[in-house]
Amino acid sequence: MLDTELGCDLCRMPIYFIHVYQRGRLAEDKDGKHFANLKAAELEAIHAAREMGAQRVRAGRVLDLASRLEIVDATGRLVSVVTFKDAIPIRNAR
Repeated sequence: MLDTELGCDLCRMPIYFIHVYQRGRLAEDKDGKHFANLKAAELEAIHAAREMGAQRVRAGRVLDLASRLEIVDATGRLVSVVTFKDAIPIRNAR
């Protein structure tokens, strides 16, 4: 089907790229994804950070709370940053 046949709702949604920065390396999101708005992209990044953190913990690996997901818009502008520290609720055991 052509976009015009679908009403192209997806075409009107902004595209965001969620890059992952861990251990001094940046893994760029080459494809991006359409989201209703920036808040929806941030919620996706929070979910991804929590899942990535959980995978590291399950594997017995160090969880670097300075790791982050950088949300970039279609123009390449950094519009938001979600750190693992902000995304993963942690209580100090003291």
